[in-house]
Amino acid sequence: MQMVSPTFEPSPALSSAIKYKDAPAPTDVTAEEVRTMVLYLRKARDRAIDIRDRAPGGSYLEGVLTRTIDGITLELSQLDYLLARKPVDTAAEVSARRRMRPAI
Repeated sequence: MQMVSPTFEPSPALSSAIKYKDAPAPTDVTAEEVRTMVLYLRKARDRAIDIRDRAPGGSYLEGVLTRTIDGITLELSQLDYLLARKPVDTAAEVSARRRMRPAI
């Protein structure tokens, strides 16, 4: 005898409400504001490393700070990646200028 479990299929209205309910609103930031965030996060990570170094080994505080430092490092790498990328509009601008191949 085979047991069949009913599948849960959420309604489209419910799934769209769940998807966009907690979505943060997009914000526009400049490269200088991102650099300021990177500076702040680096100082916070350095401070967390100093505190972790003075914490007793194997303590709860050390574990929390290790996870915090890992999270901050991940955020820093993502922000560095965003700063290294060219703006999206420049690629479209270059392709609009050179629509045709240069004549020989």
